[in-house]
Amino acid sequence: MSSNKRVPLKTAVYRELDTILPIMLEEGSVFSRISLIAVLNQLKESMILKPAYGYGKFVTALTDLNVLKKVKFTLPNHSTTSRYVLIQGIETAVHPFEIALSLLPNSYLSHYSALFLNDLTNNVPKEIFINREQTKKPVDPQNILTQKKIDYAFNRPMRRTNQIASFHYEGREYLVHMLNGKHTGNLGIVNKKAPQLSRKVRVTNLERTLIDCVVRPSYSGGPEEIMSAFERAAEDISVNRLVGYLKKIDYKYPYQNPIAFYMMANGYKSNSMKLIEDHIDHEFIMYVGYQILNKKHHLQTNVYYPKNLLPDD
Repeated sequence: MSSNKRVPLKTAVYRELDTILPIMLEEGSVFSRISLIAVLNQLKESMILKPAYGYGKFVTALTDLNVLKKVKFTLPNHSTTSRYVLIQGIETAVHPFEIALSLLPNSYLSHYSALFLNDLTNNVPKEIFINREQTKKPVDPQNILTQKKIDYAFNRPMRRTNQIASFHYEGREYLVHMLNGKHTGNLGIVNKKAPQLSRKVRVTNLERTLIDCVVRPSYSGGPEEIMSAFERAAEDISVNRLVGYLKKIDYKYPYQNPIAFYMMANGYKSNSMKLIEDHIDHEFIMYVGYQILNKKHHLQTNVYYPKNLLPDD
């Protein structure tokens, strides 16, 4: 340890930066107040910094030395909170997705954000979707599914979260949709490192992403974007895994029908189609989206879809 007796904290941090950065990297690349206090305490316990140094001056030193950059969130209740983004010691700049995930512990990227990380869209969405699952809820045996209930639900606007935070980063504003999804036991959640990211993040895998997008199309760019995602996924998808996920999640609505529709529309191989066709619900007509105008009935998969979604229509 270099001597930092009677020197300003900024000077002490500068002298010890080669030691401090690896310790910070072990903690992450986006820091809250709590995680920065943990780093500072570790530096004190290791005698890298003096015990007298305080949190405020530590953060100021790191920002003045361009080690950290402050990012301010505006929360749904109009209050604010801050995160500090590491800008030294990393090969790839911190991605907005990583910043967004710092808002909710144990959250993961889903829907349009997951489409992007799974290479299922060319769009780079400024709206970010993070999900933290609800606790398991008991099933109401009296809630019997009927066609009337399906029609009522899908002829209204899709229910959307009002828990939306915002932040500015690298000259752009981002909106963070903080979702509380159905309990699945984090089914299909993986740690993924993409070229755009500074480190691994939690995100839904390809099959879970496609299911989530079908369930909440307005969080995923709508039916046209989902159609394109199924086209891009055709060579990599495990239909066995997808069907297994559907069984475990056990949705009330027959989402296997629109999934079969997208697969059929994209010319999936017969062995893949057989796996999903065996589960099509022929009793209830399902929808590929909400408030569909000029809808048509796709008989093979028993769904309503927008007339302009299929090129032959």
